[in-house]
Amino acid sequence: MKYLDNDGDVWEEHADDLFVCVRSFVAGFEGAEKTRSALAAEFGPLHPMDAADTEPHTGLPTVADVMSRASVFQAAHALVQGLEWDEKASVYDVLQVAKWLEGDA
Repeated sequence: MKYLDNDGDVWEEHADDLFVCVRSFVAGFEGAEKTRSALAAEFGPLHPMDAADTEPHTGLPTVADVMSRASVFQAAHALVQGLEWDEKASVYDVLQVAKWLEGDA
């Protein structure tokens, strides 16, 4: 059975209390062997992967998230460029407007 740790690495149970890393985002870490207690201490508790889980959940943004953020940034840029400024608007001005548009400010 395969398990997922808190870092998004996939571990496979091989023997009694021995797990082998079969997928990792850290180069050269695949193939590492650890006991369940060592894994829990270092990476948090293991979560069983369902058959429907083909990719581990990494916490990284999805393409849709990135594209929607890009759209917000483009809208903020257009808004900032459309205003009259005594000085040229900076990227920080655009980022502040983008935060405002997202509702974070």
